[in-house]
Amino acid sequence: MNRKNLENALVNAPETSIKVGPGLHQNIMRAVRLAEPAKRQTVFRRAGPAWAVGALTVVVAAVSFYLPQQGAVDPALINTPLQSQVQVSASALLNLEEGLLALSEETSSSETELRKELERLKSDLARFDFRS
Repeated sequence: MNRKNLENALVNAPETSIKVGPGLHQNIMRAVRLAEPAKRQTVFRRAGPAWAVGALTVVVAAVSFYLPQQGAVDPALINTPLQSQVQVSASALLNLEEGLLALSEETSSSETELRKELERLKSDLARFDFRS
């Protein structure tokens, strides 16, 4: 067989012509893909999410134990002699009471300001006769 006949046989080979429709070709290729053996995941890829959750848990636990120890210390408590537990809790309650009184005063003043603003808006609506 000479070279020209060989090239002609390869170029015009029956395998290069289309004999299958696109839908059938897609079904065949899907069947071939499904027949392939399943790819195995490495051990690290399977254990990676578990390691990440474990590391995140350790970080959250460390932060939750570390942050409460970083509170501000009152210098008066450091210089004074050791106080009894009752005196410390009483002073803490008095401080809390003062804070709550200040908060309630701020709230009532802001509430009165809001009421005045609401009355002003009502009078503006009545004056300009806006109806919803």
